[in-house]
Amino acid sequence: MLHITNGDNGNSYLKKIGIEGQFQAWQDVLHHGPITSETNIEKISLYRSEFLAEFFCIALAQVKLKFKQRDEALLSLEATDEVILWLTPELFDCLIGLQFLAWFQNAQLEQSNLKIVFLPDHLPPREHNAEHIKQYFKTRFSPEKSFYKLTDHIWQALTSNRAEQSVKLQQCLEYDFKYWPNLKHAIIRFIEETPPAPELSRTQWQILDALTEKPLSLAQLFGVNQQLEEVPFMGDLSFWSILELMRDLVEIDTQECILHQDLMFYHLHQATLTKKGVGLISGGG
Repeated sequence: MLHITNGDNGNSYLKKIGIEGQFQAWQDVLHHGPITSETNIEKISLYRSEFLAEFFCIALAQVKLKFKQRDEALLSLEATDEVILWLTPELFDCLIGLQFLAWFQNAQLEQSNLKIVFLPDHLPPREHNAEHIKQYFKTRFSPEKSFYKLTDHIWQALTSNRAEQSVKLQQCLEYDFKYWPNLKHAIIRFIEETPPAPELSRTQWQILDALTEKPLSLAQLFGVNQQLEEVPFMGDLSFWSILELMRDLVEIDTQECILHQDLMFYHLHQATLTKKGVGLISGGG
């Protein structure tokens, strides 16, 4: 039995509470950067690795190694192996789930051996205990054709060219999401996060709004942004990467790159709006 989750922390938690099997994190942050319609897992990894390495300031060899571990786990599956896909309500997981399902349908595996677990909370959970998670594990189900039909339509829209993507995703919101209720909100949130250039994303606007009254430490700014999300989905590294690219709008009291710093760094350093940032938030351009 192979469990697919959104990250190593989730895997560690599931092992800790006694869920048996092998565990593999998907290892991609699909709300950043281009998404490919390719279903060959090795080609997917190649397509994404260079972007992720540059965006997150991580060595390319490190990213490729993570993907290689994932790819080998998937490619070693036998046709009859059971696969468990764990999905939480957040955008991060919903995108992972869509990409995994696109890959799985083209992987020559027994579709009846795929089971999905819908969770109401993150992994590790914030509001639920181990017994709750074990009970949700018992509710795992095999997707039916109508489920795959929904995910296929949305995946096609997500992987369309950038000029058409938003319109196609808006059209997808008319579908019936009863098979995956949290997916509709996730798609709305994705649209908000990926506006056509040069518009700012919702996260970027939330950062500017948070700094209108007073400077905040980087840690405080991240916390405020999380509180503004109906369903928090963004890890701190994603947030620092976005903020690092906003230095024309947000002044940070250090010229050091803010990625990959220790915890105290984010409490010691502050952010405030630049003149350009103030003008933008006040409507002055």
